[in-house]
Amino acid sequence: MRLILLLIFLYLSLNANSSISYIDMYKRDVQITKNEKIVCLGPGCLRLITYMKIQDKLIGVENNILRFSPNSIYTQALNKDFIKSLPIVGQGGPGKMPNLETLINIRPDIIFTSFLSMEQVRHIQNKTKIPVIALSYGSGYGSIYSKDDKTQEKLTSIKNSIKLIGKIMQKEQRAEEIILFMKEEENKLSKLSKSLKLSSIKKSIYIGGIAYKGLHGITSTESDYPALKLLNIKNNILKEHKGHAYINEETLFIFNPDLIFLDSLSNKIVKDEIKKNKNIFNHIKAFKNKNIYWLYPSNFSNTNIENIYVNSWLISSYLGNNIDMNLTKNRVYSLFLGEDIAKKIEKLKILPNIEK
Repeated sequence: MRLILLLIFLYLSLNANSSISYIDMYKRDVQITKNEKIVCLGPGCLRLITYMKIQDKLIGVENNILRFSPNSIYTQALNKDFIKSLPIVGQGGPGKMPNLETLINIRPDIIFTSFLSMEQVRHIQNKTKIPVIALSYGSGYGSIYSKDDKTQEKLTSIKNSIKLIGKIMQKEQRAEEIILFMKEEENKLSKLSKSLKLSSIKKSIYIGGIAYKGLHGITSTESDYPALKLLNIKNNILKEHKGHAYINEETLFIFNPDLIFLDSLSNKIVKDEIKKNKNIFNHIKAFKNKNIYWLYPSNFSNTNIENIYVNSWLISSYLGNNIDMNLTKNRVYSLFLGEDIAKKIEKLKILPNIEK
């Protein structure tokens, strides 16, 4: 009996410090021993952790999370009292390094990162001796496609990141649930895009007011705006350019789109521009015919993944398809953030008003 107990003890002791190897999104081999305590660094990292419903494992946060901005809708699923009680590990933001001393002191089992370079990720791991797992939203800050890859690179990267989190945190079932839902939504939207109501006006659509490392006006646009891409609609004002770009008002005037979609995150800036330059905008067909439509915030601390899908359905409804947006929003937000949070969002009217 003593021998059996001794063998069990030795087995448990040997495996207590055993590590498992994971390949992160930078294709780095990272050895992880435990997964009980985590920290998230960089724009969008905590969003993916929140989708996976493991934010209760946080032991430190970046300061910019404390805004709990409705423009990053996932923050509405965070326990504010709990988050505010945690140590601050850095300011946060694109490419911003954390406080390494704080990380060493609180000693998380894993540091997850997003929008930090490979060099930064390596430096953090080398200095803290804590495993660092790089997640990814794709090569661009807000676009689906990379410059040399015609697949859905952005959403694919996000799905792969979610799958990786699932493996590391032993939440594979939740990861599969999210990924399956994303694929199902994309298939539905792809089928919907073949309708005549969409195909008849593809060439005269413009998307503006896109946030990109800050808020910008109507001339901030994107060739591969995710919500349009899922409907196979092209932003033809950018024929040669891929990703985010700034155009001038003259270019928009010459393009003269029939419909203009605007990110509501830049609502105030855009409205001030229109008021200031009425003579220019009044000669654009979309303005003359009042075909200006607001969309939910797309980019705020990286991409609001749930709003990619909501905006696609919303665009479709603006284009004449019969879509129950209340049911659609509830379906999407419930999947990503939980049914209670979806109800809270609608009840508190956290989202911007969607109106012409």
